Amino acid sequence: MHALLTVAVLLCGSALLWLLGFLGFALRHGRRRPAPVGADYLVVLGAALDGCEPGPALTARLEAALDRLAAEEATGHTPLVLVTGGKGPHERCTEAAAMARYLTSRGVPAERIRREERAVNTTENLRFSAALMGTERPGYRCTVVTSGFHTVRSALAARRAGAPAEVIGADGPLAHGPYLLLREAVGTALALLGRA
Repeated sequence: MHALLTVAVLLCGSALLWLLGFLGFALRHGRRRPAPVGADYLVVLGAALDGCEPGPALTARLEAALDRLAAEEATGHTPLVLVTGGKGPHERCTEAAAMARYLTSRGVPAERIRREERAVNTTENLRFSAALMGTERPGYRCTVVTSGFHTVRSALAARRAGAPAEVIGADGPLAHGPYLLLREAVGTALALLGRA
């Protein structure tokens, strides 16, 4: 019984240390200097839809992408916007299609929007997007826009996909509450182990 208790304490302690370390890294990542302008692409990662409309997290990502697009254009750059996300089991349309509609309704010309509509997770988002960007513009640079709680895993996925990317969060890492940050810590641990 004593050995079982020791193992349980060690496992709980390790999990707590991982969570605290992840939170610290996420907070530090969110406070980095702004990503430099001059990207060839702004890549907006998909998130849950409400019907065929962006849900709150996805709306925040799209608004951050619009802000970033304005900052790029203010310095004379005209990046393309790549929206990435397939159709979830309970969604009526692809996340990319919903994002493209949102962006065009906000004045982004349709010819400046690229869609990647197959990805169903962060790894695929970045892998499929990297392939599309590399084919269209070899030697590209991109800025990935996601939620604050999701920046660490997105940066890891971009690195593994070979995408030369800066990752920015649309909001702070705790903006969507502790549940999503906890879920993200587990997802990042699994990604590091090669299982997500």
